[in-house]
Order: sequence, then structure tokens, then C-alpha cells
Amino acid sequence: LVNGTALRLRALQSGDSGVFGARIKLQPALVDDQTFNLSVYEAVPSPRTRSQLLASTLEWCNLTLQCQGSGRGAVNVTWRRDSLTWGQLGPGRHQLSPDGTTLRLALPPAATNATYACTVSNPADHKVALFDLQSLCQGGGGPSAFSTSGYVVLSLILVAVSLGGAFWCWRVNSEKAAEAAATPTAPPEESPGEPQFSDIVCRSPPEGNDQ
Repeated sequence: LVNGTALRLRALQSGDSGVFGARIKLQPALVDDQTFNLSVYEAVPSPRTRSQLLASTLEWCNLTLQCQGSGRGAVNVTWRRDSLTWGQLGPGRHQLSPDGTTLRLALPPAATNATYACTVSNPADHKVALFDLQSLCQGGGGPSAFSTSGYVVLSLILVAVSLGGAFWCWRVNSEKAAEAAATPTAPPEESPGEPQFSDIVCRSPPEGNDQ
């Protein structure tokens, strides 16, 4: 302003936002009124980040990067790779969500040697989060997205299930054998109502004998 005059406000709070006015008297008969629109923003917290590897093969690495602002107030989210801004990344291999917080990538291995940066900002402050694509894509490396550690865990689970099934079969057979050995063997009983038969030889009496 005139003669370097100024109004300085310290320890601003969100309630200090609004319109400030200044009346400048250049001469007793000349007055200049000016207005200033003051907006107070909070400092931007560090963004919340998340990465998810969808598939990693010898030809492609598909993954999503997520970057969200936290705290109160609206923030702007922008992406860049090394020195390239979002408009220079190439939309064919990059898909950005409508709110700008999620970036989906489909890149060949030669393009994964890069660092992607997410910037969360408001007019007064900004914070940056970095994603190292090479380290993220190394979680796959095979024909599918299932990592080597996943195959190891699955193999251990299958071995444990097989051993458990074999132990269960052995225990059932052992119990059956023990029951059979403990049961006494009794001779077969004869039915009391069954009649008894014997063979009778019939002979003719001698001649002259009446009896």
C-alpha cells in the first residue's frame, strides 16, 4: 500500500477467513477503499497411500496406486512420474479415477524402473508421497500374480492336510482292530426247539416167529 503500510495477521484460525477492508486517505479530499479476501487453510497432512499388485508377468506389470488426503478441508491430488506430469504420462497405460485418487498402471518391465509421485495440496501447503514401481512389481515375476511365497504357503497347507488325513485313517483302523480283539468268540448255540433225529435200521423177523 501507500508508503509501505501493511496489516499483518498472526496465529490465523479458520474463523479468520473473510473480507478485510482498508481505507486509504491520500489527501484530505481523496479516499481510496480496497478490499482483501482472506482464506485460511490448514496444513496438509501426509497422504494415505496404498498399492495393490494385480498381476506381474514377464511381459506386463498391472497394479493400482492410491493416494488420498486426510484431515479437514478440500485438497487437490496430482500425479507425476519422474519429471513427467499427468498429461505427459500417456493415457493408454495409465487410468486415473474421476476423483484423481487412484491411478491404475499397465506397464512393460522396461517402464517399471521409475518412481511415481503423488502430491496432495491446497493453496497454502502440499505433501508428496513416492511409489517405487520396480520394488512393487517384483512381488510377481511369474505367469500369474501369485508370488513365490504364496506357493510355499499353499504347499505347506497341502502337506499338513495330507498328513492329517493319513493320521485319521490310521487312528480309525487302530480303533477297529482293538475292538475286534476285545470281543470274545462264543461257540454257536443250538436252537432248543429243533428236533433230534437218528437212523433206525429195520430188519424182517425170522420165519415161524410170531413175535
